[in-house]
Order: sequence, then structure tokens, then C-alpha cells
Amino acid sequence: MEEAPDSNPEIAEEIAAPEPVAPEDEDVQPSSAKDAQPEPEDLVPPESMEPSLGPQEEETALATREGSGGSDRSRFRGTTRLGAEPSSRRMSKFRRSTSGLQSLQETLKEKQARFKEAREGRRMKINSAYKYIFEILSEKLGLDIVTIEELILDGPTLEPFDSFFAKDGARTLKLIYQEGDAPGVECGRTIPGVLKGTKMMKLYVDESPEKFKGICLFFVRARNDIAVNIKTIHEDIYFSLLDGSEGLLPGIKNVISTVFLPAVRATSNWGALNQTKQGDIEKQSFNETLNRFLAFLDGARVSIEGTVELKQIDYIDFSKLQTFEEVTAAAGNPEMVKQLEDVLMIWYKQIEQVLIESEQMRKEADDSGPLTELEHWKRMSAKFNYIIEQIKGPNCKAVINVLNVSRSKIIKLWRELDARITDKANESKDNVRYLYTLEKVCQPLYNYDLVSMAHGIQNLINAIRMIHSVSRYYNTSERMTSLFIKVTNQMVTACKAYITDGGFSRVWEQDTPTVLKKIQVGMKHIILPLSQLASTVCSSSS
Repeated sequence: MEEAPDSNPEIAEEIAAPEPVAPEDEDVQPSSAKDAQPEPEDLVPPESMEPSLGPQEEETALATREGSGGSDRSRFRGTTRLGAEPSSRRMSKFRRSTSGLQSLQETLKEKQARFKEAREGRRMKINSAYKYIFEILSEKLGLDIVTIEELILDGPTLEPFDSFFAKDGARTLKLIYQEGDAPGVECGRTIPGVLKGTKMMKLYVDESPEKFKGICLFFVRARNDIAVNIKTIHEDIYFSLLDGSEGLLPGIKNVISTVFLPAVRATSNWGALNQTKQGDIEKQSFNETLNRFLAFLDGARVSIEGTVELKQIDYIDFSKLQTFEEVTAAAGNPEMVKQLEDVLMIWYKQIEQVLIESEQMRKEADDSGPLTELEHWKRMSAKFNYIIEQIKGPNCKAVINVLNVSRSKIIKLWRELDARITDKANESKDNVRYLYTLEKVCQPLYNYDLVSMAHGIQNLINAIRMIHSVSRYYNTSERMTSLFIKVTNQMVTACKAYITDGGFSRVWEQDTPTVLKKIQVGMKHIILPLSQLASTVCSSSS
């Protein structure tokens, strides 16, 4: 089937005229003879070429030429028989590819127009409630409102906002401002100087990037049984900020310590808890739980920051030191052995520094409690075990295998270091296991209830005695003395909190009889347990 004739004169003008092909009954002449022949009358330069003709039009033209003494028809038929494509077919193909490109360009323009129209549709939905949120974002992020609006409109939908403002909708709205991939044409606008695939600051609306390292603003509705009223929006919506630019754990700790904990301490409406003494105990317990959680976050941050990463070596391909043949070949290469010895000494010095720091006397607060001992050994366990994991990794094992085969003298030093770090890891793991038994029996010391604390002293002493008898590493007099000092510190802290109502009432602001009564209760329930602790320490030391 022949293709449709091409009648586009502009494209036809750009295509050179096809070379004449000799008929089958004529001999093919050399190029010199061809050059001597005059050009046929019916061939015209490309500048004056007329649009190509269809099959019927071509038949008519041929008949006309025959009648006027022009070229005979067999010459045109001969061209087709020899397999050469007619000029109409060539131009048709050329035109088809060009029109496809034009169609693609038109489709891209249509997409851009459609995305731009969708963006303007989102813009039309922005009302006073949106602008209230935008003003808060502008103030907290240090951006002008126009920039905030454009960043919000870069998203595909405003549904999170609509749901947050609507009746029975979402009660929270989260926005994260941090660096991310620049939006493409689907955002509906062209950002000057920013190409797709590059990085730019973005606003993620109710979605989280792969790794949070920016600023998160979250909005909360106290009630969602009615739609947001613009007149009372400042009373219906609460917001706060979580700064994760320095890490997620410090950001969470900062929000709890500066926002939630002061609010909990300042509140006086505790409902039924205000009616009984047990309610006061529950309130104190809740406050202390928050404090312990803050200490846990701080400890987790220190543990993460305290991990030691053995230096990455880029100039050695460790993947080529895995098989026996590869290890043997490397061991026979003095230059490779020297490089691997240097690498092992780098790791040796790193691990040696960790061991030196672990044996130094650690600095602690004067009022640190027994749970700080548990947190310390948890951090040490995480640090040592992470080093052990790296030593057992493929890179380190490859280096050791090669140096073993080459009988390097450094291997002896490495084995001694390996034994020391392994022993430290076992010690920290063992101490954590036994100190975990103190976590439950120490809770009365942190509740600021002297009566319950006095009742729990005996359980605490029994737990410490068990640790002294069973633990492999924690049964020294130095460790026991340090632990009892921390227990005493926490008891003193509990007495102070009991007398000052958890730090809310100063001694001189209270009635004298009330203060004296509290002191007498402290002497009754604390002095005697302290004497018991002193006798226990003496017996443990002996």
C-alpha cells in the first residue's frame, strides 16, 4: 500500500531532486560519460521544485509529457522497478517525522498549559484561613508570604489544607521545610535558574522526605466537630516547631523541654488527680517520667555521636582480597603488604584511643542518680559493640588474612588489641544486664514520695547485693561505692523535691509548721535508710 502523497510545498523545497536512474534496457555508463550527458529537461533545481504529486496526478503528468515530446513513461517505470523509492515516498517519510516532532512539542505545550491552569485553580482556593497559616510559616521560616504561597502551590493538591479546615476533617497539619529535588513541569511554573533534578528548598505538605533534616511546623486543632471559623482561627488552631537541622533527637528534646514540660508543670487543672494524695503522687510520677525520657533522648544522642567509625580506605579494593588465591597473591606482594600494614595501624590507633578514653575517670554531676550508671554502660556497650562489628566486617577480615599469610609482625599487636576491646565489650554488656535489675527498684527514688521510697529501700539493697555477688565485672568495691553514692544523691534529691513541692514552692514561702513537718517526715523515712546503706557499704567493702 502506498503512503499518502505529500503536498507540503515547504518541505518539498528542502529535499533535493532524485538522481535519474537508467532504464533496464540501457547500459550503465561510466561516471565520465554521465557527466558529459546533458541534464534531462524535466529535472529542475531544488529551488524551483514543485510539490510532489499523487499517483493519479503523476499518471496525468506523464501522459501530458508523452504528448508534448517529453521524456517517455518507461523511464519513470524503470525507476520503480530498480527498487528506488519515488520522490513522493521519500518526502512523505520526511514529513511524517517532522510532523511527529511538532505534535510532541504541541503536546508539551498543552501539558504546560494544563499544569499552569491547575496551579491557578489551586491559587483561587486560597482564602483567609490559608493566609493565616501562610503568615505563621512566613514568620517562623523567615520567608515572605509570596514565596510561601508559591512553594505551597508547587504541590499537586491542597487537600491536606481543606481536610484540616473542614468539619470532621484531619486534626493535624504538618509542613516540612528542607532541601529536596526541584519540581518538574507538573508544578505549573518555571523557576528561574532551577532545572529539574537539581536541589532547592521545598515545603512538604503532610508528607515526609526520605530523611528529615529541616524544620517541621505542625498545626493542631483542639476540636474538629465544626469547620474552622476565620474569626476564631487563632483560638482553634495551635502550632509548634520542630527544628531537625541539628538532628532529630536534639529537636525532639528541645520541643519537650521548652514547650510540653513547662506546660505540664504550669497546669493546675488535673481533674480527679487533685482530689486525693494518690493523685499528687501520680502527677509527680508523670513529671519524673518526662524528665527520664529527656535523659533517655540525650543518652541516645550521645551514644550515636560516640560511635567510632573506622576510617574508610578508598585506595584499596578489598573486594579483590576475598578468595584464597587473591589473599595468597597479595601476601606475596611486598608493596601491597606494606599498604595493608599502614591501614591496620590506622585502625589500631583509633581503637586504642577509644580504650584510653574508656579507662579515664568520667565526669558526672554531683547529684547524679543510680540510673545514670545504667545509661553510662549502655553507651559504652553500644560503642564497643559497634567497633566489634566493624572488626568482623569483610574489609578488616581481608586485611588480617593477608597479613596473617605474610606473617606480618603487626598481627601480634592487633591480636592483643582485639582481646582488649572484646573484653571491654563483654564487660559493658554484663554490667548493662545486671544494672537493668535496678531500673524497677529505683523508681520510688524518683517519685518524690518518701513513704514509698522508704518501703522500697530494702528491695534496692537486695538488688545491689545480688549484683555484687553474681556480676563478673561490677563486684569491685570501687563500683559498689560509686553506685551507693548515686543512690544517696537521688534520696537527697527526693527529699529536696518533697520539701519544695517538686520545686514549685520555696522553703521561705511556706508556712513554718508545714516545713517542719516535712523535715520530720524526711528524718523518719530517710535518715534510717541512709544508715542502713552505710552499714551495707562497709560490709561490702570488707
